[in-house]
Amino acid sequence: MSWTNIDKNLLKGPAFYKVMQRHVISITKQELNGFPRPHPYCKSRAIINAANLNKLRSKPAVSLALYECICDRCNTRYNVNSRGSPIGEQGACCYHWGRSFRNPETKTSSPFTCCGQNGDAKGCTVGKWHISNIGNLTNLEGYVQTIEKPSAADGDYGVYALDCEMCYTTAGSDLVCITVVSSDCRIVYETLVKPSNPVLDYNTRFSGITENDLRNVTTTLEDVQAFLLNLLSSKAILIGHDFGTDLRALKLIHDTVVDTSIVFPHARGPPFKKGLKKLALDILEKDIQKEVGGHNSTEDAIACMELMIWKVKYLLG
Repeated sequence: MSWTNIDKNLLKGPAFYKVMQRHVISITKQELNGFPRPHPYCKSRAIINAANLNKLRSKPAVSLALYECICDRCNTRYNVNSRGSPIGEQGACCYHWGRSFRNPETKTSSPFTCCGQNGDAKGCTVGKWHISNIGNLTNLEGYVQTIEKPSAADGDYGVYALDCEMCYTTAGSDLVCITVVSSDCRIVYETLVKPSNPVLDYNTRFSGITENDLRNVTTTLEDVQAFLLNLLSSKAILIGHDFGTDLRALKLIHDTVVDTSIVFPHARGPPFKKGLKKLALDILEKDIQKEVGGHNSTEDAIACMELMIWKVKYLLG
């Protein structure tokens, strides 16, 4: 069957929801990939399999008793106070914002994608503060969970794609922007979000968000959570890329998720994952994330939905 002969009804409504169900990742896979899971005794708390997440990302642990962190960008050890703010003489954060890939066979590293320097070269970018996302793994209060709602007569609880942008704060990554799109790639919800904690770095290179963008924003994380709880049944299917990161930023627990980084695995297997930009280019022949000023959450959310539509066509064709 050619793609042009595929019944368009299979790509929307109950039929699309049904075919997407086969790509929903198991709770076990969610746990292995650092997705937030419900706490057995406290509804406002979550459990995150931080041990496995750290192993997957090869990140060192943090000593909370000493208030010592390790910078996610440059691996420098630095101290923070009880509120997560860096203290003492830390020195600037000198890091590479691009990637260097190590070849396990030759044991050599490729040049950094940001500057073309060798894998062991000193960082090409300087940040004022060291940053760490460990707070997103340890501060597990304020979570909400979607609930089951009355059964949909046609069996369609909805399929949505979601993408978030985050900045770095004293508590880890904080949500600054979210876009939700429907299965026909139309925007359902899009808003800037006021960070919950003091900002250390707006991460503009990737988030696309500046301090000025958020100056008059009053929408809070709690406002976003309220909208999502109203929109989504626990059986609605949410699609995202490396999706545990977004759900931790949203402080949202949701069971029926599709993660395009898992649906389209890296050839070398875990813990390696293909970036959304590469997936979109290789599969959709679509060049996204071209803007120098950062990512576009709408573009990324639509790319996630289009990747899954492509997957449906591939399986049916």
